[in-house]
Amino acid sequence: MTQRRADYCPMCGAALEQRERYGRQRPVCPACDHTVFFDPKVAVVVLVTRVNSRAEREILLIKRTNDPGKGRWALPAGFVEYDEHPSDAAVRETVEETGVVVAIDGLVTLFHRPDVDGLADIVIAYAAHPVDGAVSAADDAEDAAWFPEHALPDIVLVSTQELVDRWRRGEL
Repeated sequence: MTQRRADYCPMCGAALEQRERYGRQRPVCPACDHTVFFDPKVAVVVLVTRVNSRAEREILLIKRTNDPGKGRWALPAGFVEYDEHPSDAAVRETVEETGVVVAIDGLVTLFHRPDVDGLADIVIAYAAHPVDGAVSAADDAEDAAWFPEHALPDIVLVSTQELVDRWRRGEL
């Protein structure tokens, strides 16, 4: 996981130093006594499922353009904006990456720092189904496609692996 750091006080611009505050070492300004707290990065991941014309269960996956997992397949996902409800972010990210508009079926689980190289501290997982749109990779997805459970590609990211495993076992 990427370490967070702060070198200068956001209030007065003075150089920060590490001090014990609220039970741990934190960046503190020696000039104005401001303590810097690092907010968690919150992301959403969306398990979009359907049954195709051959009565096969399928999931919607994207081929990642960026690391972590560049060139491998994962569920649509992305960061939540500060003023956005997480379920709205889930719908937005799915449309941005796949062209598919979804309806959220429910909250599935919450992951805390699921991927060592990932940037998200908290990942909120939703289940959803398609309601409109056609698959078209965009944003930070190199490709997007529906996959039946018997023909899944190389999956990356802990959250995707766990959700796909649960889906294959019929838990989702």
